[in-house]
Amino acid sequence: MHTLYFIIALIAYYILHSFLAANGVKAGLHKVLSQRYYRLAYNIVAGVLLVGIIILYFLVEKTPLWESNFLLQLLGAIPIVMGISWATQAMKRYDLGEFLGTEQLRTGQQPKHTKLIVRGLNGKVRHPLYYGNLLIIWGVLLVFPTDAMFAFTLISTIYLIIGSRLEEEKLVTQFGEAYRKYQREVPMLLPFRFRSRYR
Repeated sequence: MHTLYFIIALIAYYILHSFLAANGVKAGLHKVLSQRYYRLAYNIVAGVLLVGIIILYFLVEKTPLWESNFLLQLLGAIPIVMGISWATQAMKRYDLGEFLGTEQLRTGQQPKHTKLIVRGLNGKVRHPLYYGNLLIIWGVLLVFPTDAMFAFTLISTIYLIIGSRLEEEKLVTQFGEAYRKYQREVPMLLPFRFRSRYR
């Protein structure tokens, strides 16, 4: 199976993922699917489709981009471990039940966030979970340097950048000038661009 099928499926997955997360789409779907079930259903659909993407990756014919060796694999393992650490720490800022949708299922209400968190990892980069994911996927590319993995890494990076910007539009609407100030002082995805004033 050609890698192109994997690329098309991955792009379609990300487009659908963003489409279903848009406020306007959620508002429309809430008319037919209660807020109680939406987040959980969203995660189930995303999870099932992601499994399909992973299976498709293993089915397609892959061409090595370069000859892998122990040194490159070791260099790839470093950002993978760092990324897992960042993502794990970032997830501690989330309510797992809320993130999965089980809390909404229990209460029947959407969570309301009134506090802007600008400390910890959020004081180094505005989207620490996305940064952790970027470290992981680029590290994996060094470990498995194939055309399909390169396509996955590149498309996923573009998606995370676009997703960050779309998410920030919502956050600016919610927090106003406080979030604009946060944007000016803390980098979006790369924590080493410039020094944060938040501690």
